[in-house]
Amino acid sequence: MSSQQNKQKDVVNKQMIFALNPKQDFNLGDPIKINKANSYDPTSMKNEPLQKPINQISNSNMGTFQDKDQSKQTNEAKNQKKQNKIKYIATRSIAGLKAYTKAQKDNQDSLFYKLEINKQADKNLFLLADGHGEQGAKVSQYAIKQLSDCIYDMIESMNTQPKFVEQLNSNIITTFQKIESNIVNLSNIDTTDSGTTMNMVLTFENYLISANIGDTRTFYFQRSDKPDQLGPVTLRIKQLSNQHTPEKEIESQRILESGGKIEQDTQGFQKTGPLKVKSKKQDIKGVTITRSFGDIQAKQVGIISLPDIHTFQIQQEGFLVLATGSILDMIDIIDICRILTPITPPNSQAAIENAAGQIVEEARKKAKLQPDIQDDYSLILVYIEIDLA
Repeated sequence: MSSQQNKQKDVVNKQMIFALNPKQDFNLGDPIKINKANSYDPTSMKNEPLQKPINQISNSNMGTFQDKDQSKQTNEAKNQKKQNKIKYIATRSIAGLKAYTKAQKDNQDSLFYKLEINKQADKNLFLLADGHGEQGAKVSQYAIKQLSDCIYDMIESMNTQPKFVEQLNSNIITTFQKIESNIVNLSNIDTTDSGTTMNMVLTFENYLISANIGDTRTFYFQRSDKPDQLGPVTLRIKQLSNQHTPEKEIESQRILESGGKIEQDTQGFQKTGPLKVKSKKQDIKGVTITRSFGDIQAKQVGIISLPDIHTFQIQQEGFLVLATGSILDMIDIIDICRILTPITPPNSQAAIENAAGQIVEEARKKAKLQPDIQDDYSLILVYIEIDLA
């Protein structure tokens, strides 16, 4: 390896260590303290060096009658596995503006990521939650804390056998149900009309497993070097989440069958704003999503916490994007492609930081033009490479 390559490797390592080891969170019995951004501050995290990928090649099954060198190469090729490698990551979480008054509101979003879980380079976790209601910030942070702890336990025995992946998906559903039960029974957080969405992405080897409830979304922009009218490098988009909103027929049908109704708020004598789930029998504030953690009142009219799960095998390097619905309600997915394509592949941490900032700022500028919009803007942007283990 040349001296220049060594310098580049050192730069990458220095850029990535900030993501490791979030500081200890609150105890469940203690009052919850929310910081201004409701996310873990990378500058306060303990630094650890990134671990090099562990070579899992075994030569114990070489054929007796084959040439030893040829047999060794054959077995190495069979045992080599592709695995993801997180090269760069950028996060943004910015408070929105209150509807009509456009005064600054409290940020209720929470985000979290953990790289190289159990010191395994390909095991990475990303969480993004969009809280709502008076206690939304506390609910989103609590849900992230609970979910990250549960995922750590699952990863201890993780492999990519088909039956295990199926079992992992089942365990994720069970975990979401457990967290929902814990949240609605909390004594120090009122979830009567407060709750949170949740997007989770777990990477291992060259797999992505995504689970989501609500309108926070996940995409993978996979690099393709086949030239087209957009230029020599293009990005193919894979959606890894479902949008749980009243506009979706399968979601609205469940709400109506459960005794709910779907309508806009009334401002003066006019209907305005997004569609909300409300009750036909009682007056509730209503929510703009059909799946969430918390929201006890809305749970009586068909709001559920069952996640949709997507399993995706990465074939090429690319960008993983977790974004709140507030971003993708304002800018199109093609706009994100327009921002990411020129930096594919990114050559520095600054490049991906600038791209993340541009995505959020374009969404915020469009939201300022609409008087009834009040939401926060949060994003996790990751560039993933594929290596042979």
